[in-house]
Amino acid sequence: MSLFKSTVGYIINLTQKRNATKRASGSRTNKNDSAGRRLGPKVHESNFVNPGQIIMRQRGTKIHPGENTGIGKDHTIFALEPGYVRFYYDPFHPLRKYVGIALKEDLTLPTPHFSPRVRRFGYVEISDPVEAKTEESRMSRQEYLQQPELQKIQARNLAKDQELIKRITEQISTFLKLNDAEKIETISSTLLHVHKLTKLGLSVEEANLQTKFNYLYELKLRLRRGEIEEGYFSELKDKYIALVDLVNSKITIDINGGLCQYLSPEQRSGERINIISRLNNFKDKLISQSDQQVIKDLIKAPLIFTKVEQASLEKEFLPSILPETVEGTVVTDVNTKKVPKNMFIVKKFDNDTRQVKVIGRTREAFLK
Repeated sequence: MSLFKSTVGYIINLTQKRNATKRASGSRTNKNDSAGRRLGPKVHESNFVNPGQIIMRQRGTKIHPGENTGIGKDHTIFALEPGYVRFYYDPFHPLRKYVGIALKEDLTLPTPHFSPRVRRFGYVEISDPVEAKTEESRMSRQEYLQQPELQKIQARNLAKDQELIKRITEQISTFLKLNDAEKIETISSTLLHVHKLTKLGLSVEEANLQTKFNYLYELKLRLRRGEIEEGYFSELKDKYIALVDLVNSKITIDINGGLCQYLSPEQRSGERINIISRLNNFKDKLISQSDQQVIKDLIKAPLIFTKVEQASLEKEFLPSILPETVEGTVVTDVNTKKVPKNMFIVKKFDNDTRQVKVIGRTREAFLK
């Protein structure tokens, strides 16, 4: 504060001074640095590692995970199998460096593209039967808790298979004149496998070919294990091929589990066109109970449509509600206060007027 004297009197001049409220120097904590993250390789070339052991810690994929290794969300590479560490370049990705696990000490990586797969390192056969059974029955807690439900499902599926085999055995006599119980059993099991494969979407010809291949492959395995001799193997093979070729040329099993006469692809194609043309006659018409049964029989004709196609055709020709284009199913002027017994009120949004419109649908419009 300064004082100045004038002719009138003293004049007071005030000057405000502002001081700093915080120290200008840095705090003591800013002088310290965080500890290093210890990045880099933890195991080097040709060292032995166990599953789960960390091989490389890094930021980003400077080293990529190779054979028998995995990578975490922080780009840590770890071993998935016991073996020896190998750093290598892949010819398919020449600019990337990989680290992998060789399952044997004398192997190099990468494994040649068309070479056979190497068996896992460190696994030996358990010779003790009791120990082998204990190891085989070992399971996680989640698997153990699911066992009762899985056993119920397995028993239910087995009962269905036995019921289907019984039905097939009873129907074989109407198509084939066979008295040999062994041949009938072979045909029944073969047709059961064909039925399961066709339910997965395969055609009848593809299912027959796959079933024949599976049976012959099982015979080869029995021969390799020494359960049957070479001469008996050839005899069983020839008998099965002759029997199956004869059966497949006469009968087969449809998607619904019933035996029927075999139809060639050309015959099925012609029958398919005929059935679809007959189904189109029911479009945009009122469908009675008898018409519904006719439509179901046409859709489920043996060997013509797959399971997916049958569901699509039922949705198209047997909808839960008939479309409004069907004459006699829509009433526009309906009294909402006194609705007739054979009519239902339906609210519909009209895109043209942008308003909710109330219409009446007759009982015949609802099929389900």
